[in-house]
Amino acid sequence: MMMKQIFKLSLLVLVASLSSCTGFLDTAPEDGIGSLEMWTTKEHADLGVVGAYSPIKCFNIGSDPYSPAGCISSNAMTDTYTKYAFAWGTGFDDTGCRYFCNNSATTSYGIFSNKWLADYTGVQYCNLALDNLPRMKTVLDEETFNLYMGEVHFLRALYYFDLLTFYSGHKSQDPGVPLYTSMPDYDKAYRPRSTPADVRHLMIEDLQEAAGKLPWRSYEKGRANRCAALVLLGKIYLYAGNFALASDVFSLIIEENSHSADKYSLYSDYAELFTQKGEDNNESVLVIDCVNTYGNGSRLDLLYSNRSANCAGTNTSIPTKELVDSYLMADGSKYNGVAPDWSNRDAVNNFFASRDPRLDASIIRPYGLFVGKDNITYEYRAPYDTRTAPYACMRSNHSSNTNYCWRKFCNEGNETTIRRHSGIDIPLIRWADVLLLYAESVNESSGPSAEVFDALDAVRRRAHMPIVSRQGDQSVVRQLIRDERVYELAGEGHLYPDWQRWFAHNDSDFDYEALTNQNILGYDGVPLALTQVSTRNFTKRNWRYAIPQSEIDVNPALVQSEGWGN
Repeated sequence: MMMKQIFKLSLLVLVASLSSCTGFLDTAPEDGIGSLEMWTTKEHADLGVVGAYSPIKCFNIGSDPYSPAGCISSNAMTDTYTKYAFAWGTGFDDTGCRYFCNNSATTSYGIFSNKWLADYTGVQYCNLALDNLPRMKTVLDEETFNLYMGEVHFLRALYYFDLLTFYSGHKSQDPGVPLYTSMPDYDKAYRPRSTPADVRHLMIEDLQEAAGKLPWRSYEKGRANRCAALVLLGKIYLYAGNFALASDVFSLIIEENSHSADKYSLYSDYAELFTQKGEDNNESVLVIDCVNTYGNGSRLDLLYSNRSANCAGTNTSIPTKELVDSYLMADGSKYNGVAPDWSNRDAVNNFFASRDPRLDASIIRPYGLFVGKDNITYEYRAPYDTRTAPYACMRSNHSSNTNYCWRKFCNEGNETTIRRHSGIDIPLIRWADVLLLYAESVNESSGPSAEVFDALDAVRRRAHMPIVSRQGDQSVVRQLIRDERVYELAGEGHLYPDWQRWFAHNDSDFDYEALTNQNILGYDGVPLALTQVSTRNFTKRNWRYAIPQSEIDVNPALVQSEGWGN
């Protein structure tokens, strides 16, 4: 049975066990998933392991049964915390990203409690499975037992990685998060923050265990695999600043892949990667499997898409002028900042044709085309009007049409039949990201090398961009890699964690005012009339989330994140 088909069945069991809980630390009832009655048959084990994946999507966790509520599947929205995107308006922003953008959130806001609940629910499910699976060796065959144990170890590391990223940071001087390795007794339920080193130790053990038990590729779409476990292990070292170990792990991944009978590789068409047509490709190391049915889809289509789409998207995330202006020219040179005459269709089309093709593949810009509801081809132009020649006019949620819009993750035509449940898969790890992480770890560990340039060139060639110059010292190549991550990964949720690990402890490299605290401009350089939000306001406290006030209230051992107060 496909994993997506058994999600709901597993959730019925899991949610029933947690229905009386008021927080992630409440112990499960005696007749719930943690009881002896639950973990007695292979079917129970199947449900328990698949259920451990459910907090990645968050369905049935929280008040809205179909809300991503701050879970890993909604991390793409966190690009809005950087200068490359912005959370505009209130439409379906159930993660509360707009409050983090304008720094108006307080510790009681759902943006903090939702992710805390989702990730620690995931930790709880994994601990329950790890507590119970070992006594099922006589019920499960050896291969299935090892697969299940590997998956649950991977998932626990994934949830803790997300918790460190958003509530702490991964460096030694960061505050850490509470660490639970088994279901706690009532009198031991509330714990202080453990150091990042302690959390990292558990994650490394989990991933080493997972890598030894899982196949190189997922045995079923959406499942953990050895490559994903090694990638997450490499990221743990990289985020902590241990570049030598990160380089060793990513080098191992590249080596193993080169000898694999089922290699990962870059998909030929970058734009198709973020559509249903481009799914199930060799670039996908780990994806969230999305199906256009209730409880199994993605909300990114709704949050990213426009009013002319079948989902009547809300443009809750909008790509910024800073993102668009950062892309290189098609010949590899930097954009000089001279914009075309925005009223001249031919001039604008020629201008974007002379840029990195990933720009047009990622965003919808003036005079860009989009196939919307009922398969009508729309042209995006300002001001918004109802003229029909030569094309219908696409409408953004900002009806004057003066902002850029996302193209990534936006269904075309009538592909999305159920609003809020897009069938476009969400990539958590794809091979282009692996190549860039490999290049970064090697460059930071030992400086520029042929291997670093080869990895960058592979990503560039797929995008039909010139290869990089093989000149420059470590700092020059560092910037090349960082820039390439923006061009390649914009809109996918990697940019805020990148900023955190690069800049949170290096204030001399980060200009708060110049980079983030500006009016949000339209493509023509005029501030948008964003009446529902203020201008971006990013300060030092925005490097991490606040601990939810509800947790502080019941757990005196917890210390609040710096700058957030109690």
